[in-house]
Amino acid sequence: MDADPALPCRSLAGDESGMTAVIEFLSAFILFLMIVTAYLSLAQLSLGANEPGLDRLDRAASEGLQRLTDDEGLFVPWQEGNRDLGNATSDWHLVNASMLIGGDVLPGLVTADGVLAGKKLSALKNISERQFARGIGLDESYQFKLVIKVVNSDDSSRIDTILFDDGTPRTAAKDSSTASRVLALGDELARITLEVHDGAQHFPSLRITEFQTRPIAGQPEWIEMYNPNGFAVNMSGWGLMRQTGSSAASVLFESGVLPGGEVALYSGWAELQESGNASFISDLSESGLLGVGVQDGLGDVSGSLSLTYADIASTGTIVFTITWNHTWRIGVGDSIIFLGGSPGETENWNVTSTPSPGDW
Repeated sequence: MDADPALPCRSLAGDESGMTAVIEFLSAFILFLMIVTAYLSLAQLSLGANEPGLDRLDRAASEGLQRLTDDEGLFVPWQEGNRDLGNATSDWHLVNASMLIGGDVLPGLVTADGVLAGKKLSALKNISERQFARGIGLDESYQFKLVIKVVNSDDSSRIDTILFDDGTPRTAAKDSSTASRVLALGDELARITLEVHDGAQHFPSLRITEFQTRPIAGQPEWIEMYNPNGFAVNMSGWGLMRQTGSSAASVLFESGVLPGGEVALYSGWAELQESGNASFISDLSESGLLGVGVQDGLGDVSGSLSLTYADIASTGTIVFTITWNHTWRIGVGDSIIFLGGSPGETENWNVTSTPSPGDW
């Protein structure tokens, strides 16, 4: 039977020719992509924005977090200008703040099993901010903020609990980079977040929280100082100044470390001083700033007390001053306690008949 000439007829030759053209086009396109990829790789180019400053911040954040969470850490003391490797220890958390300040600290936060060590986490308060930065290898031009919080727990009230939060805020920074890692902490999970940025270093805060101008007969005058920061504060450069009528005295501290969240006591006679939970007691009897017994330093009923700070490049500044007078009705055995807010405002202080030196 002959084919009907009116019906359409498909050409196998035409189909094969079209398929061949498609295959050749795809092959040529793939070859083009391979050539472009090879060129970009050789030229060390990227298809996105290439900003060396951001790359360095990214690297600093990731490498800093790695040093912090990869092992147990290390403390190396200095002796006569040399690193004393013979007395180096991974138990840096067992070394007190005054010893740690005299060495190099890599504050590793994990155990040999790779989980967070609670005792090492708590010991961060004994390291200064700059000491921590050096330990994790940050460039001196970089600042950081470290936040550690609970992200998973059988106790729902514990979730989002902040375990540590300190460092320089990013407020004035142009660029920053953040690295995070979640690790086990007992039966919970905690996230460690390290933000590295190029902003200016912030000024650590200290507070006078209580002082006594009229001690019971024979007892010393005293001043309580509190560190509200998470990291320790090197007391070198900090100082106290008082004005009592026409008499004035001041002292500039050259040593000492106040751990984060702890208090120190400065006394007119350390041996007689009640200390509470103070981190340390410093005797200021020789400075003339504080008195004992019938010897007055701070004015019984009127006077002023200032907290000062002087770094290497400055002659010193007054951080704040508190002034009292006869209207405060300060009695024998009373102390003056800080209520919170701005320490330079008189309404934020109160006279109490139950002093608590060292127990802020």
